Amino acid sequence: MAKGHHKHRPTLKDRVRKLFKDNKLCLVAFDALEKDIEVQTMLEDTNRMAIDRMHFSDHGHTHSLIVVKNGMELLTTLSKGVEPTIVQEGTGTYEDAQLIVMMGSYLHDIGMVVHRDDHHIFSVSLATHILNRILPKVYPKDVHKQVHVRNHILHAIYSHDKTITPSTIEAGIVGIADALDMTKGRARIPFEAGSVNIHSASAMSIHRVKIKKGEHKTARIEVIMSNASGIFQIQELLEKKIRSASRLVEHIELIATMSEKEDSIIGEPLRIL
Repeated sequence: MAKGHHKHRPTLKDRVRKLFKDNKLCLVAFDALEKDIEVQTMLEDTNRMAIDRMHFSDHGHTHSLIVVKNGMELLTTLSKGVEPTIVQEGTGTYEDAQLIVMMGSYLHDIGMVVHRDDHHIFSVSLATHILNRILPKVYPKDVHKQVHVRNHILHAIYSHDKTITPSTIEAGIVGIADALDMTKGRARIPFEAGSVNIHSASAMSIHRVKIKKGEHKTARIEVIMSNASGIFQIQELLEKKIRSASRLVEHIELIATMSEKEDSIIGEPLRIL
């Protein structure tokens, strides 16, 4: 390639930011999160806890960005068939809903700095003062909106745990977006560290996850596997997250398929939901 003609390959951050390029609220908040020393140090320490100490999968900055990406894509797709709760209740706009999903997705795992157990509770506690610092930059003249949106975000963070039933569309999306970060790239860390079990082996077989317009429902999630063991990962985590989001389950198709390159014991796409 001639000098000066190298094509810039967008980073994950670039691709995420592009998803809300027309939403000034999200841009202000996202850039503030990316530049915030406390937030970025917490994301470093979530991985120290998860990877270095517990030999677990990535829960740091990359995971946060992937969950934001999943959440924004899922919200966009689902909005064709269901309104976000903040819009339904008449207390905010679609742009506010995007902000809630973005910030909830970004901060959902910071409680891992305390411990894996009950980390969704610790995340709420740690996120509160961060939101109190950032939301005034987003809504500088509207304290009521700052508090209202903060409450939505905290509910989304708390509800991302699979044992909790989310009460809003936005919270349900954050939980599902978290579960969608299930590909082999994320599983490689515990697998190579010697943590070989059904969880890591199943995750290693997940090749790709796609979010697209549904055929029979509003949205369709396709999980492409290289090995049938991926079914465990799909049913144990992703399906549970979708089913717990009672306001979304009727709007999401969940399909598992085998990669064309692999021998398969599953011939046809397997409808799970």
